[in-house]
Amino acid sequence: MTEEFLLKFQDIKPTPIQTDIPNELCQILYTKEYANLMGVTRTLMNNREHSKRALELTSVVIEIAPAFYTVWNYRYNIIHDMVLQLKDANQEKVIEFLNKDLDWLDELTLNNPKNYQIWSYRQAILNLHPKPDFKRDLPILKIMLHDDTKNYHVWSYRKWLIDFVKNDSLFDFNIELNFTNIFIDRDIYNNSAWTHRLFVIKTNPANKNIDFNSKLIQNEIIFTKKNIHLCPQNISSWNYLIALLDWLNNGKATDDLIEFASQFVSDFFSNTAILPNIQSSYALEFLADQYKLDPKRINDSIKAYKALSTKYDPIRTPYWNHLIKGLS
Repeated sequence: MTEEFLLKFQDIKPTPIQTDIPNELCQILYTKEYANLMGVTRTLMNNREHSKRALELTSVVIEIAPAFYTVWNYRYNIIHDMVLQLKDANQEKVIEFLNKDLDWLDELTLNNPKNYQIWSYRQAILNLHPKPDFKRDLPILKIMLHDDTKNYHVWSYRKWLIDFVKNDSLFDFNIELNFTNIFIDRDIYNNSAWTHRLFVIKTNPANKNIDFNSKLIQNEIIFTKKNIHLCPQNISSWNYLIALLDWLNNGKATDDLIEFASQFVSDFFSNTAILPNIQSSYALEFLADQYKLDPKRINDSIKAYKALSTKYDPIRTPYWNHLIKGLS
């Protein structure tokens, strides 16, 4: 902070941020500058001052303490009031004002990739924006996910953004699907990319009445099978396949998918002597879940669950035993 900036608050008496209780068990040793800054902020918040200088102050405080949620909320309230004032004058000024705030937020975001408050604040600003432009957000989201491909906050926000603009004719869901391809190709185990892909397909208004046998879904089945071939022991791709079945086919696998999964479990169901080595415990689980739907193959399902319990996936033994009990 510069001396010139602090002069803007000469009329403000800082509210103490320390209790000064005698023999306090764990007193935080704030620097004088920090205590003064936060004290001034608390006074402005208590006074509900929604001014230009208050907005500038929140920028400084957030850059120092980006997880300070109360100041984020205070900043939004300031922005909200200023937007109401500008609306009476000119909508273009509102757009310019909010875009400037988003510019500030972009820079802060790149410096704080794990901060949670940034994203809820961003949502609030876009909800306030008279003409939100989703394309504006895409570059920074791409940068952040390339730096950290499993950043939960960024993936969550991207889902929110898609839902926010899903009815915008300019939004191309195919581009978003291709976006997930990049991250699945980069890391086939990236569960965030797989779940995002399913979200994109299910959120697209054009798929509201889609059928399991549609070209899109069958292409997704092919895509998933290809990735399972690359890595049979990958729970993300199997879960994606199961999710498609649950969504559009009542969880029931087609004969060709049963045949597909069977290739990863060797001769498990025909071998009565030993438990063979298999390529994928998830394929065996998939088949067990399917066979329990067929009264003629209940015993095969129980056999698979028992093998998962004793050899292939013993860490989930209580779960397998629970399923066996339900079938016995």
